[in-house]
Amino acid sequence: MKERTQRVFTRFLTVNTYLTCEDLSKEFYISERTLRNELVLINKYLAENNYPTITTTRGKGLKLDLSDKDREKLLAQIGDDRETDYFRPNERFLALLLDIVDTTKTTILYEMEEKLQVSKSTLVEDMRKLRLCLKDYTISVVSLPKQGIVLRGYERSIRSMLYDVINSMTDIDYLMGYRDTDAVITFADKLVLDYLDTRVLKVIGELYDDVLEKSRVEINHVYRNQIILFLGIWVRRIKEGNTLSELAKVRAEIKEGPVRNFVDSICMEFGLYPSLNEIKYITFTIESFNPKDMNNSFDWGTAQLLTIQLIEHVEKVTGIPFSQREEDLYEGLYKHITGLLSRAKNDLQVFNPLKDTVKESYADIYQAVTCFRKQIEDYTKKPLSEDEIGFLTIYFSTSASQMKQEEQYVYQAVVLCNYGISTGKLLAANLKEQFNIEIVAVLSSYELSFIDKLDVDLVFTTISIDYPKKPVLLLNPILRESDKKEVKAFLLKNKDKRRTVSNKLDATKLLQDILALIVESGGTVTQESYQKVEETFKEHHLKINTREIQPMLQDILKDSNILLKQVCKDWKEAITKAAQLLVKEEVIEERYINAMIKSVEEFGPYIVVGKHLALAHARPEDGVNKLGISVMTLKEPVNFGNQDNDPVKIVFCLAAVDSYSHLNMMKNLIELINDEEKLDQLITAQDVNTFNQVLYGSEVM
Repeated sequence: MKERTQRVFTRFLTVNTYLTCEDLSKEFYISERTLRNELVLINKYLAENNYPTITTTRGKGLKLDLSDKDREKLLAQIGDDRETDYFRPNERFLALLLDIVDTTKTTILYEMEEKLQVSKSTLVEDMRKLRLCLKDYTISVVSLPKQGIVLRGYERSIRSMLYDVINSMTDIDYLMGYRDTDAVITFADKLVLDYLDTRVLKVIGELYDDVLEKSRVEINHVYRNQIILFLGIWVRRIKEGNTLSELAKVRAEIKEGPVRNFVDSICMEFGLYPSLNEIKYITFTIESFNPKDMNNSFDWGTAQLLTIQLIEHVEKVTGIPFSQREEDLYEGLYKHITGLLSRAKNDLQVFNPLKDTVKESYADIYQAVTCFRKQIEDYTKKPLSEDEIGFLTIYFSTSASQMKQEEQYVYQAVVLCNYGISTGKLLAANLKEQFNIEIVAVLSSYELSFIDKLDVDLVFTTISIDYPKKPVLLLNPILRESDKKEVKAFLLKNKDKRRTVSNKLDATKLLQDILALIVESGGTVTQESYQKVEETFKEHHLKINTREIQPMLQDILKDSNILLKQVCKDWKEAITKAAQLLVKEEVIEERYINAMIKSVEEFGPYIVVGKHLALAHARPEDGVNKLGISVMTLKEPVNFGNQDNDPVKIVFCLAAVDSYSHLNMMKNLIELINDEEKLDQLITAQDVNTFNQVLYGSEVM
């Protein structure tokens, strides 16, 4: 049975409701005519093995009526029912690559002809395709005496290439042991498991759970298996003696913590003794998958600017008021973009198994995000992949679905999803929006035991699980029409589980109105009185969007923190002079200035965020006492080393205490970046009063 036929057959075996030709053709990217041919083959197989065939019901679609026992039996059978043992073209490509990349053996082309059971001309064509693929990674294939066919290129590039190829050609969930053992196993999966060693991947997964999960490191579970895969490649390459050049630049510093402990445990388990450079490299790689906050990344300023700009852009293009749900949307996007920037610096591409489905299901949002890719690429200096665009789209899609939700739901359920927290949340949002289902939690497969502790009646899952305690429905992570029909049937079957649950109302505007009334009545809103009002709201279960009530630029920037027409010999003096204003007022400590300068020296002029504008900053723990900002214009511009935005004519120095209290100020700065005329007027301002009038417009008299 052909692989595509197996996949279509498996779809019918895993559902017990009607499927339509239209839905299936979209799902498998084939024409309806081709799909009908596949159905003929499936029905022939069923008839020959004495099973009922797939039937068509007018107005409903196609259905395969089988007992659960027969379904399980067939799922186990079809994986082993391949019609030939010959390698397919993509399998030959993978087999050839893994043979060449294995430096413990010698690859000879005429021997590969026999191994792959192909002619010399076919193998020559396979080698041409391999060279073309490797060219994108600046890797070449050469033939050497005694060594045979080998790869030539940077070790970092070879590892990234292996990671990309394996991700794109195999079922990573199966490789990592999280796919049902009855799933269809491809030759490509077997080839990779032979190369990486199933035991090695299993041990790395166990160490991950033991060290990182128990340390409560916040790593997005959509990346978990990809981290294990990358580490499997790293272990294999290190064992073979393929290491990074000591001259290779690895910017990350080794820090004590769960990730370093995880790397140490892997080295101890497999008897590895890598160099300091290798430890830095793999630690940084693992952390680049981690959804970070500002305290762990020098990129936080850039990530926040991009996040705010992206939300504004997608809202403008789609017309969907995403700013209404900015708090939750911002959090997810910001953390993802921070990881994205880190991955770009390490030439690491994340793999998104749902990108094609996302692209089709949320075309308008996907296209809007795609239109923003240049702004991100300007920072990363690398192409933004469709995988990353797909992830960013999921955050917006989830937010859009949540905005449409009704205030009451009549079912309580849990979602299990191994594609990642953001994808699980999207499935949860769609279930809430379309079927009156309140999702209590989004879990992964290895958190199955938590269901017993939750007050839920139904379980929706994207992976096959054995959980007899509650009704379970298996769905695609992004709902298709066929899934929606299954959900309706499932809810009807379990209608006795319905209950009423109320949502909390967003009371942010109410809080703002009450504070305004206090001021209008002659009172004063102090920090203490504000906190008391906020606590009262929380006691009454009223939700407050804290970001909506954060201070604006004019609330924080004092006249005493504005310097005009200053003379500085270089960028270091420019940062120092602008920051001294905040040191004088004890907003920051002296060491914060050193941290800002050190960051630019180490990571480059990333603080030059717009034309002629620098936003100097460091991390809160580097010496910030409270939220503050200062600004300085330069009499003569200064070069920071940013080819696109030099020379710098205005320097802002930001002291942030957390990841969100300064967001409104960041929005004000983005407006400046996008308004060259206003920026020019600020730079030429001769006094503070004029500067303020330009900066705030009519708000300052």
